[in-house]
Amino acid sequence: MLTGPMPLELLDYVRDLFAPEDDNLRLISQSLTASGMPEGWEISRDVGQFFVLMCRLIGAKRVVEFGTLAGHSAYWLSQALPDDGKVISIELNPEWAEVARQNLQKVGVGHKVEVRVGSATEMMAPLLEEVQATGQKFDAIFLDAAKAHYPEFLAWSEDVLRPGGLLFADNVLRADSWRGQTLLDPTSDDPRILAIRQFNSQLANHPRYTGTIIPIRAGVAVGLYHGK
Repeated sequence: MLTGPMPLELLDYVRDLFAPEDDNLRLISQSLTASGMPEGWEISRDVGQFFVLMCRLIGAKRVVEFGTLAGHSAYWLSQALPDDGKVISIELNPEWAEVARQNLQKVGVGHKVEVRVGSATEMMAPLLEEVQATGQKFDAIFLDAAKAHYPEFLAWSEDVLRPGGLLFADNVLRADSWRGQTLLDPTSDDPRILAIRQFNSQLANHPRYTGTIIPIRAGVAVGLYHGK
C-alpha cells in the first residue's frame, strides 16, 4: 500500500497511457518554445485528458478559459466538444494570442476555438453581458490566469455557468514559490497565494458547489455547480 507521494514513474505511466503526446501537441509545444513563451506554464497531458473526460461527462458545448498561452488547454478542451461546440479563450498577450490562433488552426480545431485578447478580469463583464443577451450559459469554465482574482471569478461563475456545469482552476496546490513563498507558508503575503487560499476555502464550503482538488500537476480544483 502506498503511504507517501505517488512515484513519478507511476504518474508518467498514467500520463503516457491515457494522454500520449501526439503530433498536434508537439507542434503546439514547439511553437511555445520558438515564440519565447514561459515553458512549464502550459497544462500537462494528464490534466488535459481529465478536462476531456469531465467535459464529455456533462455534454459540454460552450467553454470559456482564461489564459491561452500557446493553445494547449484550448486544444484539449476542444477535443471534448462536438463539432459545433465553442471554446472562448482569453489571452492578455496579443502576440501569444496570435500564435495560439495559428496553432489551433494548424491542428484542425480552429473552428471550435475563438481566442480573444484582453485582461481576464476586464473580460468578465462583457462575457456576462453576452450570456445575458443570448441566454446561453457556459458548460465549463477554466481559470488559469489572474490568480489573485480567483475568488472574484468564483463569484462571477454563478451568473454565467449553467446548473450542472463545471468550474476548473489550475495552480491551487502550487508547490513552487511565488517570491519565495508557498501556499502553506503562514507568513505568506503574496496576493496570489492569499487569493488561492481564499478560493480553495470558498469552493470547499460553497453552498452551490460540490468540489474537490485533484492533486495532479500544480493542483486542479473542480467544482460542480448546482445553480442558484
